[in-house]
Amino acid sequence: MRKKFFKKALALTLASTMAFSMVGCGSSSKDSSEGKSDDGTITLNVWHQWSNDTNELKGRYEEAVKAYEKENPKVKIKTETLDTEAYKTKINAEFAGDAKGIDVFYWWGAGTAKKLVDAGKVMPLDDYITDEVKSNMMEGATSAFEYDGKLYSVPMFSWYMTLFCNKALFEKAGAKLPNTYDELVDAVKKLEKIKGVTPMAAGAKDGWNAAFVYQALALREVGATGVNDMLSGKKEFGDEGYTKAAEKVKDLYEMGAFGDNPLEQGNDDANAAFENGKAAMRIMGSWFANNVYTDKAATIKPEDVVALKIPTISDGKGEATDYCGGFVESFWVNNNTKYKEEAAKFAIYINEKMGVASYETGSGFSGWKTKADESKLNPLFIQIKDLLSEGKQGVLAWDTSLEAEPAAVHNEQVQTLFADGADVKAFIEEHKAAINGK
Repeated sequence: MRKKFFKKALALTLASTMAFSMVGCGSSSKDSSEGKSDDGTITLNVWHQWSNDTNELKGRYEEAVKAYEKENPKVKIKTETLDTEAYKTKINAEFAGDAKGIDVFYWWGAGTAKKLVDAGKVMPLDDYITDEVKSNMMEGATSAFEYDGKLYSVPMFSWYMTLFCNKALFEKAGAKLPNTYDELVDAVKKLEKIKGVTPMAAGAKDGWNAAFVYQALALREVGATGVNDMLSGKKEFGDEGYTKAAEKVKDLYEMGAFGDNPLEQGNDDANAAFENGKAAMRIMGSWFANNVYTDKAATIKPEDVVALKIPTISDGKGEATDYCGGFVESFWVNNNTKYKEEAAKFAIYINEKMGVASYETGSGFSGWKTKADESKLNPLFIQIKDLLSEGKQGVLAWDTSLEAEPAAVHNEQVQTLFADGADVKAFIEEHKAAINGK
């Protein structure tokens, strides 16, 4: 039944993205396929996934584009957007061909981009990265963009997986803010008794949301070193910690941690539930701190929200200093672009600008040494910044580290843990087959 569901969902997504391809979101005075106007002005087609007008990063991107066009009057930027899941489908469909209508595009590094790199779809930027650019990037921020000794993109911003808690609801339930898994279980049992409140909003209808919950627990059970070795292929998927983590997700579901039907709510639903006091906890990236302060539809008091590390597990192999997060999102250049130099220069420019913007808006941590304005950082983001300062070893989200096929299996399989009758043994075997190739 689940396979039929996912095939149907994919078909609907493909249908919507095909419809999108018929209508451009940007505007231009000429056909984008022409590329160059009579006066020598070129148009770069840039795609990204900040489609929501309430997202501050979308506004900051548009400001950066205006500034770039002013500084480079012979270059015009035409932008196309889709929300994240539809965007991923659309980009993959475009690059199944030559993606002629794309010059620069937002994507994820590590395993996610590897298929595109191996197929020669992405252009390395080494020839366009000056010594000044190199010296301005944060140390260690480029590893997710390096393949076979070449650098295919530069960093934008990093993120940090956070347990967001509504302390007002914890106080109402008489529960302690959880620093350990045992405290988390105790809190769930107490919070579950408050009518109309879900202990933890999971958003499991979106696979990557479900995966965040599992990955958080796997990090604590297996440890950052073990998970990274598995994701990089140095070790096979098979540590008993992965089974223990799956059993814990199943246990949390059965005790009502995620509500009655977590697979009916996606990312936006879960965000809204937390922001409106209908959920006491949310495991999400650091960017969510910004939502708490800027979402006009939110009713929660920002001062009631606390940022915590993922709770530790007493007998787990993970350290409290292990964390999920890192640099992986970036703008890349289509190898088939007619304007390689112009596209490369813009990609480098927009990555730096958006890295700084992400930090200034409390969305992420810049990959650049460029001076940023910290005056408007919200208190919640500063809490996360302090947590990150204690971190020693990070692990990227699995669906960005793994290659496309095992990543898809992972995101689908974690959803099975958020339903009645979850089969942990089958969950592990599916992962072994997908990740180990056996």
